[in-house]
Amino acid sequence: MVCTHCGRESDSASRICPYCGRYMNSDAPTPPTAYVEEPPPAPVVRSEPSRQRRKRGQRRQPQRKVKYDGHMINWAMVGLVVVVLFVVALVGSFVYLKATPNGQRILARTGRKASADAYWDVGTEYLDQGYIARSIAAYNKALELEPDRPDIVDKLLLLAEAYEAGGQQQDAMEIFERIYRSVAPEDPVGYRNAIRLLLAQNQVFPATELMQIAYEKTKDESFFNQRSQLVPKPPVASLSGGAYMLSRTVAFSSPQGHDIYYATGNEELPEQGTLYTGPITLQEGTYNFRVICKAGGPSGLISDEMTISYTIRLPSPLAPKATLQQGEYTRPQNVRLRNVNEEGEITMYFTIDGSKPNLDSPRYRDEPIRLKGGRINLRAIAVNEYGKVSNELNVNYNINIPRSQYFRKYFRLEDGFADFTLMSTKMTEFVEKYGEPERRVEGTDENVTGQVATLTYPWGEARFMLADGEGTLYMISTTDANMVGPRKSTIGMTLDQVTDLFRDMGQPANDKGDRGLYYDVDEGYAHYHAHSDDPNEGVLLYVSTMVGGEDGTTTLEYDIQGGRVAGITLRHVLRRLSNVR
Repeated sequence: MVCTHCGRESDSASRICPYCGRYMNSDAPTPPTAYVEEPPPAPVVRSEPSRQRRKRGQRRQPQRKVKYDGHMINWAMVGLVVVVLFVVALVGSFVYLKATPNGQRILARTGRKASADAYWDVGTEYLDQGYIARSIAAYNKALELEPDRPDIVDKLLLLAEAYEAGGQQQDAMEIFERIYRSVAPEDPVGYRNAIRLLLAQNQVFPATELMQIAYEKTKDESFFNQRSQLVPKPPVASLSGGAYMLSRTVAFSSPQGHDIYYATGNEELPEQGTLYTGPITLQEGTYNFRVICKAGGPSGLISDEMTISYTIRLPSPLAPKATLQQGEYTRPQNVRLRNVNEEGEITMYFTIDGSKPNLDSPRYRDEPIRLKGGRINLRAIAVNEYGKVSNELNVNYNINIPRSQYFRKYFRLEDGFADFTLMSTKMTEFVEKYGEPERRVEGTDENVTGQVATLTYPWGEARFMLADGEGTLYMISTTDANMVGPRKSTIGMTLDQVTDLFRDMGQPANDKGDRGLYYDVDEGYAHYHAHSDDPNEGVLLYVSTMVGGEDGTTTLEYDIQGGRVAGITLRHVLRRLSNVR
């Protein structure tokens, strides 16, 4: 193709003239001016005069003008393009780092702010590469960023795995505890890993306890089976639980020969329990046993509790029968007690003084009971070999003979000493008769109100209430044989001589030497209480409970030594003593 500008011919496939740098097609747009390096100027050769050239026969060629367009570089445009490209690259990099998983992992590796998933991924990479500390740090960072996520259990297991790989067993255990305590209590995975770690550390006892908890929480029988292979088997009882008549004996045994501990209450086993050493006899009552076996050795594993209950009922005897029918009689009578129980040993106790019979009452010795006179209440019970007490036999008799032939009166308030009277005699009158005391002490006494004065004499003491200003006698205690006591009783009299002065229902003494004289709800009571096995040493007590009028009680005590009266004490108490027996 021939260039329309310079007239030179060039490659027909080219549109730009290689000589002038323009489009060879005149209709084509003018391309941007480009810089064309011009060739160095040729050396100037002076041409010969045309006539000389012509003389030489040379043809003159027409001289062409060559025009070159200079093209300059726009550096501002180049800079702008570079800046734009840099910004695009920077934005692309930012978007890549922030919006793509790979970019997030790059940020996580460099310690920059990244997503929790990126830190979990990077932590796993470090764990696979053996960088345990970096893995733990990355996992903890991920956990801090997103503590609550649907797959948190799996992620926590990764962290625990890293801790175990780094030898941080306690930290791994804390992760497992967090899983089964708060994150997923019903998921077996936390329990299972914790148990594995405990067994690896030879902590068998806490491992078995955790197995029990895991079984209760998850209902996974693998925990129950695993625990059953480690702990001792429960003990076995020789007697099946239930209700039994009569006493029974129960024995506990360990199938594996371990020690056995038992408790009947809420004691902690085995620490507070009782070491089983032999068969246990069950008397009447209800027994609730909790029994375990404890293995020896350092583990000290204990079995599951074996609980068993027994109810023992002992037979009660029948009440005795009286050989004398109750009713009215015109002369003293004898009566016997009859045992109606066919089996076992029976002991019978009775009273005729009006009190309720018990094991301290006189024992019936198959001898007649003498009913002297008056209204007599015979009461009796039977006690079998198991200590069971029968119902009470209660029969009434009226031995209708003259009163003068059998009974004296009850002890009452008006019974007193011959020379003075309780609650009447004043202190000045008493001192005039018995002289000045060796000592006088003022204070209080729980039996009366207000201040009292105690006058001490060689033969005893007298006490006076000072509420009225003069002092009123309310208590006298004497060993003086010259003083005449109630109903002319004196120091030196025998026990029988004194009891003959007051009412006595004729009840015999019990096995200890104690004897009831009478008991009346309205009047009071009297009895003799022996101090020891010697029935000749004791206290004979009469109590009169006032009915109506002034509220109070009068007591009379005889100190018996060697079967005789050694001292007499008469006292008035400003309160009503209990008369219930």
